[in-house]
Amino acid sequence: MNNTAYSGRIQHRAKKDRESNFELLRIIAMLLVLVVHASFKALDTPSVSDVINNPLSSFLRFQSESVSIICVNAFILITGWFGINPRALHLCAFYFQVVFIGISIYLCLFLLGKVEPWGMSEWIRLLLCRRGLWFVGAYIVLYIISPILNSFVLNTNRKTFRTVLVAFFIIQTIYGFSSRWTFFCSGYSPLSFAGLYLLSRYIRIYSCKCFSFNKWCDISIFLCSTLFTSLASMILVGHAGQDAWLLYEYLSPTVIVGSVYFFVFFSKISFHSSFINWIAGSAFAVYLFHCDPLIFNEYYLATIRTYYINNSSLLFIFHTGILIITMFGLSIIIDRIRQYTWQRLLLKYRQIHVEK
Repeated sequence: MNNTAYSGRIQHRAKKDRESNFELLRIIAMLLVLVVHASFKALDTPSVSDVINNPLSSFLRFQSESVSIICVNAFILITGWFGINPRALHLCAFYFQVVFIGISIYLCLFLLGKVEPWGMSEWIRLLLCRRGLWFVGAYIVLYIISPILNSFVLNTNRKTFRTVLVAFFIIQTIYGFSSRWTFFCSGYSPLSFAGLYLLSRYIRIYSCKCFSFNKWCDISIFLCSTLFTSLASMILVGHAGQDAWLLYEYLSPTVIVGSVYFFVFFSKISFHSSFINWIAGSAFAVYLFHCDPLIFNEYYLATIRTYYINNSSLLFIFHTGILIITMFGLSIIIDRIRQYTWQRLLLKYRQIHVEK
């Protein structure tokens, strides 16, 4: 079977019956984004004294980061599995979501007297998607170059595809992970996204022994990778006095391995839930909402730091969990309003277009 026919068939099947396995993964990935920002982003990594004096607490903090850091990679792997079929309308819907949520947050905070009136520069930054939401810009670039990536997938043979992938991840590890060259940007870049996108396409199209294990073996590999990262971090900080951030980059080999096998696990389960699909339709809004510059530092990170300083470990986990659920719920509510508004705008546009 040629690649074109195969791709066409799987895309048709994906549209026809969208199962809930990847939709659940999409939800989990966004919850993990909230967790990863509540971990080292809010509280920093455990120090040398933390590791030596409180090894169990430090290990649990490292393990929390190790589990949650796979969030962004998992989201891109989902995108690669289904593939991007670029359309101007889809890109406009994505842009509208970004701008709508940004404006909604500003208006709510402005009416509550929490922010000053914006000047022209702030509105321009919002409209140009230049407000620090790094994923938005990187994803737009991936979206734009996706026809090139799709053409490569459809017009190359398995051996060449595999060679390109192996070469890419070797080069990324040498120059992006260990040497930290800026064009890889620690995995915060369209270049790293493209590698994950192609890897996911390869996993779906070709049968590969290393991805054909029992699903429980997949989840075991994921857990082992997170355990390795946590223990390596403990050693790096506690005994070598080094910074552990390097092991928690999106392009870290153990993070990529964990991300892939966590993703592959979900590819092997099958179920359908309308509720899961409904929630997953607004999952990306969770990132846009809590990472908005008006929310992120003052209302999310600062609140978590306050919980950590003023509460016991159990109360900290409880209060942080409530905050994460609240942020997730508010994001879904705002995005549902956004979806209704977008549908009304589309309807109005089509009516005008028909009249012309």
